[in-house]
Amino acid sequence: MSSSRPTISDVAAAAGVSRAAVSKVLRDAYGVSPRMRERVERAIAELGYRPREAARAMRTATRTIGVAVPLLRGQFFADILDGVYEELDAGPYRMLVSPFDHETSERNPGMESLWDREVEAVIVVSPKVRASWLDSFAQRLPTVVVARHDASDHYDRVVNDDRAGAALAVEHLAALGHRRITHLSHNVSGPGMLSPHAVREAGYREAMRRLGLDAYLSVVTCGGSEAETHRATAALLDRGDPPTALFVGSDQGAFGSLRALSEHGLRVPDDVSVVGYDDTQFASHPRFSLTTVAQYGTAMGRVAADLALERIKARTEAREWVSRPALIERESTGPVRLL
Repeated sequence: MSSSRPTISDVAAAAGVSRAAVSKVLRDAYGVSPRMRERVERAIAELGYRPREAARAMRTATRTIGVAVPLLRGQFFADILDGVYEELDAGPYRMLVSPFDHETSERNPGMESLWDREVEAVIVVSPKVRASWLDSFAQRLPTVVVARHDASDHYDRVVNDDRAGAALAVEHLAALGHRRITHLSHNVSGPGMLSPHAVREAGYREAMRRLGLDAYLSVVTCGGSEAETHRATAALLDRGDPPTALFVGSDQGAFGSLRALSEHGLRVPDDVSVVGYDDTQFASHPRFSLTTVAQYGTAMGRVAADLALERIKARTEAREWVSRPALIERESTGPVRLL
């Protein structure tokens, strides 16, 4: 018998299955039958196969870092991709992008696809999966999670201080005399997931209470697309007696709010002030001139790439990098209108 370390091909041969089937068992993929799992696990035990070490050896030569990003076409996600690309461009590593549906699920198909392509590390943006699944994946492959606040000993995190960012928005509006400040939150979190929008909503509530505006707390939960936020804003305005200010959970959503306000004959900022979140490139366009909270997506992408490279070099302790937000004041906010 050969004294060399057993490979995934050896396991597949011993179990009488394909390499792809072994890979599915190793990453706990959906659709693996109990019988197949038993055969593969028996072969692993008999051969003394060590999946994590084998995976590291198999992936070392690919010089590829995978980036799993939501299909939602938000500029913030594009900014993160730009940052990853810029950081990797001068070195030997390249970026492989794998999109995934942004709905909550038991597993992340974008990350699973990158595993199958034998990347050396994965950067995943705002995954809506169970924390236990994310932890399990990160124990098999170096992982950096962007824009998700859950703590873990197994992966690195790159996040914005979303609680402070929400406070900046509320404090800015309150300083302009606004009291009836409604937050349009995109807080649609997955099971056991602490999303940026959940933290922003908590920051909004805390800031309103701290400023003595408890009586005016108002949260409308909606999807994060421009169309979904447009519908939610229109429904809010249809009730009558609209708020004097809106704090929207993203720039993309804020553009939908601006459209709804215009359709209802309300002027920005004369009748209603609007604050977004992200400071994407369109926020500074003269057509919008959107006051927003910057979270520097490109910088977050660069840091995520650096952390992934460190993980590839065998760093094991988890690290966290927090982006400090800043309020970018433009023309969509102004003093409250006195009636």
